[in-house]
Amino acid sequence: MSSDEQHLVPASRRRGGLAATRGGHQESERSFFCRICQRAERGVWVPAGWYLLERAPGGKGRHIRLGLYCSVACLVRAGEMLEAGAAEHAARMDLPTEEDRRRERARVVEVAQTLLSGGLTIRQAAESLNVETFTLKTWLKEAGIQISPAVAAPVTAGSPGSSAGTGSGERHPVSVLNELTQQSRIEAVAWTLESTGPSHAPAFTATAATRLLATGTPVRAEGSGASKATARSAAAAALLARLDVM
Repeated sequence: MSSDEQHLVPASRRRGGLAATRGGHQESERSFFCRICQRAERGVWVPAGWYLLERAPGGKGRHIRLGLYCSVACLVRAGEMLEAGAAEHAARMDLPTEEDRRRERARVVEVAQTLLSGGLTIRQAAESLNVETFTLKTWLKEAGIQISPAVAAPVTAGSPGSSAGTGSGERHPVSVLNELTQQSRIEAVAWTLESTGPSHAPAFTATAATRLLATGTPVRAEGSGASKATARSAAAAALLARLDVM
């Protein structure tokens, strides 16, 4: 390749880029093959108008080449085949599908709104739902839900906006139980959780057990729901009803 011809080659390709190389960094022709329509071409670099699909594993891993496609139509067809294959694999392995994940995300956002309105902070709600705090914030933001400063930090007992925890329907039942424990009215609540159903649509049953410190009377209640958080909330509400402090 002459110096004039090399000047016309994009810098990224002159550095190696998508070109095949041999010892001494001499560029040579290679074959390019479209996985959908079987079209083949030869050249030093990926033909103009073709699409190279790669996957980034993350971290320090190198990009993994998944395939070459000669047109948008072939690229779209490859995406459709990939989605169909993923759905078939999910069904075979009893894994959640993309639609299941979308529904789960919508459910998490809905439950998070309930927890936040009940007095929990973003961090507490995220821990209850077993998701990262940053992830929950992102999902709420993308759903168009405004996060007020009041839920940005934990509300301590006796601070403005906190309730007494006895007879208030505005506080989350788990928060009320925590306050009763801090007030030495009940023992720390012992939780157990069981799940039934398929992995992509489980049903949860939570059990909350404690003891009245004044009398030593054991109290126990159960609650169920489509998520761990809702099951715990239902069990906490049932336990408070038996304690007659709601």
